[in-house]
Amino acid sequence: MDRGGQRGFTLTELVVVIVVTAILAVAIGARFLSRSTFEARGAFDQAQALVRYAQKVAIAQRRSVFVVLSAGSLAACFDAGCVDPVKDPGRGGALVIVPPTGGSFAIAPSAFSFDGLGRPAPDAAHTVSVSVSGEGSRSFTIERETGYVHP
Repeated sequence: MDRGGQRGFTLTELVVVIVVTAILAVAIGARFLSRSTFEARGAFDQAQALVRYAQKVAIAQRRSVFVVLSAGSLAACFDAGCVDPVKDPGRGGALVIVPPTGGSFAIAPSAFSFDGLGRPAPDAAHTVSVSVSGEGSRSFTIERETGYVHP
């Protein structure tokens, strides 16, 4: 019986492939099991979307829309006291977001509004920071003249 024409893997090659696959699975799996990274990015994206939406509502309705930080949550409202909140287009309730556990929002200055033309007031650039413990802080800026929101 001539074995010269047969091809296949040796047991050693199969074991090496399995070991390398297991090492990669452990290294990659640990990254995906940590939810705090995803929660931090999600909170940042939600805060950025809320501010962009507040500007769009201000332009569409030709009235001031306030972005208010209160009790750890970020909200879009038609008044500074947040008595009249902007409606969330997805849920129908008030447009309010809260940070994940161990997280916080910060606005410099602490509250601002968009006028009917989409410009921020007071007339200055604003920075919104989203911090999550263990994940650091991310921030985005609202431009002074145009109200453009960017990281």
